[in-house]
Amino acid sequence: MNPAPFLLGTCLLMSIAAPGSDCQADSSQVRDVTFFLRRLRTLDHLPELEASHTAMSSTWDRSGGNNDGTDFKRIEGTRNILLDTEGPGCIHRLFVGTLDPRNIPCPAEWNVDGTRMQVFLDGNATPIFDRPVTEFFDPERGPIPYPLAGSPAQGWTYPGCLFPIPFAKHCRLELFNPKARNWGCFWQVTYTTYSAGTRVQSLSWPLQQPEKAEMEAVGRAWLQAQATPPPSPARWSVQKTAAVEPDGSATVRLKGRGIIREMRVSVKPATPEILRNLRLEIRWDAAQKPSVDVPVGYFFGHADCGHAKPTCYNSLLLGVTETEAYSRFPMPFDRGAVIEFHNRSGVKIEEIRVAFDVEKQKSLPRNTGRFHATWDEQRAATPEAPVFDKTRVPVHMVLDSSGRGKYVGLLLHVAWPHTEWWGEGDWLIWTDETDWPPSYHGTGSEEYFNSGWCRFDRKAMSGYIKVHPGDVSLYSLHLNDAFQFLRRIRVAVETMGFEKGDTIIRQENPIWGSTAFWYALPAQPAGSRPSPITPR
Repeated sequence: MNPAPFLLGTCLLMSIAAPGSDCQADSSQVRDVTFFLRRLRTLDHLPELEASHTAMSSTWDRSGGNNDGTDFKRIEGTRNILLDTEGPGCIHRLFVGTLDPRNIPCPAEWNVDGTRMQVFLDGNATPIFDRPVTEFFDPERGPIPYPLAGSPAQGWTYPGCLFPIPFAKHCRLELFNPKARNWGCFWQVTYTTYSAGTRVQSLSWPLQQPEKAEMEAVGRAWLQAQATPPPSPARWSVQKTAAVEPDGSATVRLKGRGIIREMRVSVKPATPEILRNLRLEIRWDAAQKPSVDVPVGYFFGHADCGHAKPTCYNSLLLGVTETEAYSRFPMPFDRGAVIEFHNRSGVKIEEIRVAFDVEKQKSLPRNTGRFHATWDEQRAATPEAPVFDKTRVPVHMVLDSSGRGKYVGLLLHVAWPHTEWWGEGDWLIWTDETDWPPSYHGTGSEEYFNSGWCRFDRKAMSGYIKVHPGDVSLYSLHLNDAFQFLRRIRVAVETMGFEKGDTIIRQENPIWGSTAFWYALPAQPAGSRPSPITPR
């Protein structure tokens, strides 16, 4: 190896977090709607580990096929119960495939005319929400404004709602139509339940003025995050620039205890080959193996997106501009950190420029996880691909980890050669469970990104970087709806292929790649694939 002149061995002078800040876990705090709304625009809480369970109630096809639109699990006369669960908990996401079947290639009976959505909390006979489905998801007519509800890029055709609905004791969400079973299609309800004793205050409606103000603050933060990169801090804690020879490396060392709040990286030239083969490795607390082990281009999501210039996007946690890429995942460390860039591209990198915003900490809460990023890519539908359930549909494994941790999102890349749709196949997430089905079972690849029928938009928390044909790159991030685990987590997506008429066309072994973002305590090896698949 030929180290570049890029080594730091300094104890940084950084600000001390104030007592009671968001990074301080407080089990006595009441979790009301303001609590959950605030966590949709702040990031300090992401490393916190706790005992909770995120799950999904959805219309996934129990026969194992691709008819995921209308497999309703509990219809009782004129009522269709989508969720019936004990608290304390909170609904974090509601999604339905369409409000207007005329705009998409699906049966006309997939409509919701005359159907109301009702939400009952804590056994009350009067629902807190009782609205026509078409109205509830419409930010112009319904209770929740954009961007927490609706999607203008999709013409409101594929509606979702990301407004939190906390409940202390019980929650039942149902569809009601006294005349017809117009239930719509592709329903998903994502929710989290918390350990007994967690103080959750049930939602009241209408909102009080402080709650309205927090909802408006979330809207402003999301719109800004999805439109522009974050402003630079007044002063970067570390800034370094270096050239790196083939097989060379560049290293930054941080001493003491702190939290990396933001990281920015610029590479010249930023060709796909260099972005795929410049490896980012981060070790926490004197660990021997890296907890972050990802090619730079797959850490930020632009490795296979462009040639002449980068494909730019912005989100609340990750983004790429014309000159640099940024990450805002909080990255705590207790006994130092080592950040390394290894050039395995075979060519000289003229310039790597990095900047870190780091806060020094007097102490870290005992439940503070260390940041991890695991990268893998696999050819779909090979004999070696894992399978679950009787259909034997091959899956791409995003993450399979044991211990205590928290999964907070991913970047997905599919090297898809067709102009047809790539995304048939459900998302499967097991947290501290082994039985089939997992408690989180989706209804298709695109719904995980708050989209449908291959019509994507970009939001602060989910969206596309590049869409088909060609290389597909997408992101989905979790704040309130992160997946906590105490023993083990498995995250997978079925690589079913695309549907043509009544036939599922299997994929021709394209490359599926993913970068999983997660926290764990103590720091663990990332377990990433050592190098990209070749030939591509």
